[in-house]
Amino acid sequence: MTESDPAAELVREGEEALDLGEFDHALECFEEALRVDPEHYGATLDRSETLHLMWRTKEALEAALDASPPPDEEDDPDRVDLEGRIRESAGDFHGADALFQEAHELDPEEFPLPVRMSAEDFRSILDKVLESLPEAIRSALVEVPVLVEAKPTIAIADRAPEITPEVLGLFVGTPVGEKLQTSGGYPDVVLLFQRNLERAGRSRAEVAKEIKITLLHEYGHYLGFDEEELEHLGLA
Repeated sequence: MTESDPAAELVREGEEALDLGEFDHALECFEEALRVDPEHYGATLDRSETLHLMWRTKEALEAALDASPPPDEEDDPDRVDLEGRIRESAGDFHGADALFQEAHELDPEEFPLPVRMSAEDFRSILDKVLESLPEAIRSALVEVPVLVEAKPTIAIADRAPEITPEVLGLFVGTPVGEKLQTSGGYPDVVLLFQRNLERAGRSRAEVAKEIKITLLHEYGHYLGFDEEELEHLGLA
């Protein structure tokens, strides 16, 4: 009979919680796994990922840098890519792109390079996507404009605690059916996060597709659909 591996079991439980967005529980599992096995590479990397998604950027970066790749590898593209995403969230775009390049060189298939483009180029693609949206959503653009930001920030997360640094877009405001309630003095807006969207596709066409899906999802929130309804509509 094979003996159980407590650290591995904790990591599996933590990864399941991470997939469900249960970040506090996931972090507890990974930290307990590291108490059992301080050298556990997977737990170290997963802990870093969880801290990153919880907006604990400094701790996440320290954990990513502390992770030692397997002895037979010069570096692990998963670790390199994670460090890049953390640095990107910290505003170090140059350092992040260097790490994305390194991860791509280590594993080109799993880690394609981001489809970087200028703000003007991105806006041009966005304008074409907007023209292709259903009439109900194009009509909503008058009341709820689209703004493009490079990345989500902690200030944005303060207004939408459910988001992570990896989110592609966000509706900020009051859905149509709740307009009698206060919106806290903020205008309704849909935010798109360019650098995240540039990493969501392998080509300009795929990025355009991700922009469209994200807009349909976020304007769905404005029109009053919840996550379950959006999933039923294929927009989750």
